Amino acid sequence: MEIELGPFPKYPSVRSNAFWSRLHIDTSLRIDDSDIEEYKAHLKDCNENPTVGLLAKRKYITRKPMEQPIFAKRNMHYLEKQPEIKKLKKAFESKVNTLYPSTKHIREYIINEDRVLLDYVKRSQKYTSFDKLMIMLKKII
Repeated sequence: MEIELGPFPKYPSVRSNAFWSRLHIDTSLRIDDSDIEEYKAHLKDCNENPTVGLLAKRKYITRKPMEQPIFAKRNMHYLEKQPEIKKLKKAFESKVNTLYPSTKHIREYIINEDRVLLDYVKRSQKYTSFDKLMIMLKKII
């Protein structure tokens, strides 16, 4: 049995890789090789543990709007063109599809609506019929 003492955050390397990826994307400077390595490390974390990787991505990369959106779009476009990153993203998507074939849409909804965060889980809220309809529509689309 594993015992945690104190408010130490879990998954420090996953947090670090996602945090530094955000900083490298949201800058006016161009992307270099070390920035590509940080983003690759973040995608490798996502491949090892998809749910934790998605939670870290939500917390550090996609939750807050970018401070320099034009440069962030440019940097993200450059990162997406890299062949190693394309391969890692494809592997991640195929892993998510094989691990969670029927619950993938519900997981994405729960993560994107901030019902589950990397540090804690919010108290359960009742799903309204509108929430259920949105989940079903996302599953169909």
